[in-house]
Amino acid sequence: MKNNKLIYIMLLCFATIACKAQQPSKADSKTSTAKKNILFIAVDDLKPLLSNYGESQMITPNFDRLAEMGMTFTNAHVQYAVCGPSRASVMTGTNPDKTKVWDLHTNFRESAPELISMPEYLISQGYETTAVGKIYHKGSTSGGHDAKSWSMPHQLPDNFDPAAGKAAFSYYQNPETKREFKRLEKEARAKGITKNGKIRSYVFKKLKPSTECIDVSDTAYQDGLYTQTALKQLDDLEKSGKPWFLGVGYQKPHLPFVAPKKYWDLYDRDKIELAKFQQLAEGTPKFAYHNYGELRAFSDIDDNYNIGDIIDENKQRELIHGYMACTSYIDAQLGLLLDELERRNILDNTIIVLWGDHGWHLGDHTEWCKHSNFEQATRIPFMFAGPGVAKNKKEHHPVNLVDLFPTVFELSNVPQSTQTDGKSLVPLLDDDASTTIEMDYAYHQYARQKRMGYSVRTERYRYTEWHDNNYRSYKPYKDNEIVGRELYDYEKDPLETKNLVNDPSYKSTVTALKAKLKTHLTQ
Repeated sequence: MKNNKLIYIMLLCFATIACKAQQPSKADSKTSTAKKNILFIAVDDLKPLLSNYGESQMITPNFDRLAEMGMTFTNAHVQYAVCGPSRASVMTGTNPDKTKVWDLHTNFRESAPELISMPEYLISQGYETTAVGKIYHKGSTSGGHDAKSWSMPHQLPDNFDPAAGKAAFSYYQNPETKREFKRLEKEARAKGITKNGKIRSYVFKKLKPSTECIDVSDTAYQDGLYTQTALKQLDDLEKSGKPWFLGVGYQKPHLPFVAPKKYWDLYDRDKIELAKFQQLAEGTPKFAYHNYGELRAFSDIDDNYNIGDIIDENKQRELIHGYMACTSYIDAQLGLLLDELERRNILDNTIIVLWGDHGWHLGDHTEWCKHSNFEQATRIPFMFAGPGVAKNKKEHHPVNLVDLFPTVFELSNVPQSTQTDGKSLVPLLDDDASTTIEMDYAYHQYARQKRMGYSVRTERYRYTEWHDNNYRSYKPYKDNEIVGRELYDYEKDPLETKNLVNDPSYKSTVTALKAKLKTHLTQ
C-alpha cells in the first residue's frame, strides 16, 4: 500500500514537471504573444555618419552599443528628404503622395484627414502613448504636437540648466550672443515691431550663428532636457500597467550646430575629412541641385553662394566639426536612455527603433543641408533592437523608412493596420538568411518648382525621373512629361560623379529600373 502511494506521488510529480515543461513561462510568454513596449527614437537631420556605419572618425559608442543589441540597416532611405513630409510619412506609414505633405507647412490632418497616426492606432490597441521633443515637424502639426497621437500629453520642456540660464530662441547659450540678442530685440521693439515671430525674424537677419561651442552641461540645450523628460515619462508609462509607446525626438544635429564643448573636444578640426567630390556631377540636370538656402540663412554664411559655388574650407571644417559634435551629443543621450531601460530590466520586453528623418549634405556636389534626391540626402541610419531582432547584425537590402510602421507592429504583436504603404521588415531581422522580402528597391521623391523627381534605389543603382507639370503618382504617368533622368552606379561611382542614364552600356539597366519606378508610381 505504501509502495503504491509512493509510486502515485512519483507519477504525480513527473506529470507536474512534464506539464510545466510544456507550458511557457511568464518570461517566455512576454517574448511570444504579449504586446511589447516601443521606444521610438527620432533624430533630426542625422545621416549615417556614425561609427557603427563604418565611419572611423566618429566617436559614437552608444550607437555601437545599440547596433550590438540588434540590426543596422545600411541601405535605408526616406521617402522625402525634408522633415515635414518625411515625418508625416513615417508617422502614418504612407507615402508623401498619400499624405499630400510635400512642404514644411501642410498638416496631414488637413490634407489627408482619413489617415491616422501610428501612436493613435496604438491607443486603440490598448497602449499608453506619449512623447517628448520633435516627432512631427512643429510648423505643420495640430495643437499639442498632434494631440490625437498621445494618451499622455506630449512635452517640450524648457527648464534649462540654471547655471546657463534660458537658451536664447531655444538654441544659444553663449553669453555674448545672448546679450546681443537682447539688444537687437530692444531695437526691434523701438521700431514698432511687437509680435514675437517678427522680432525673432528681425534679430536673426542681423545675428544668427551657425555654430556654438560653450562649456555647459547637456541640459543647457534642448536635447539634454528631452532625455531627462523621457526618463520621467517612463515612470508614468510603467505605472499604467499597459504596453507603451514613448517617442523621443532629438533636434540635433539640425542647424545651428550647438552642443556642449566636451563634444567638440572629441574631434581635431584639422584632421576632419572634407567631402571628396565638390563638383556638380557630369550630365546631371542643374535643377537636381539647390543653393542650400537653409544654411545661407545664418548670418556667418555668405548669402551669395549659388549652385556650384564652394564654401570656404575653414567654414566647411567648422560646420562639419559642429555636425560631428552634435552627433556625439545625441550619442550620449542615447546612452542614458539605454541605461534606464537596463536599470528597469525592461529591455527584453521593449522594441527599440532609431531613425533619422533624412540625410544631410556636408559639401558633396557643393551641396549642404538636405532637399535633394542624392544619396547623402536620402540615406539614413535605421536600427532595430529588442525581442524578435537578431543581435549585432547588418542588413544591406534596400529598405524604406515607411516600412517602420508595419515592422514595429509585427515585432510588438500588434494587429496590422491596413493603412500602410510600407512592408514589414521582420523577415530581414532574424538570424535566418533564407527569410527575405520580395521588394528589391527603396524609393523616394523630391520636388523642384513644378517638377517632381522620383527615384528607385537598388543595392547598386539609383534611377531618377523628373516629371513636369506638377505630376504626382496618383495622376496618369506620361513619358512626354519627363524632363530629366539620372542614373548612378554605386559600385563603380559611389560619389555620384557622373550621370550614366545615356551611357549605351547601361541601356538594359535603365530599362529595368524604369520599369520598377513606373510600377511603383502606377500601382
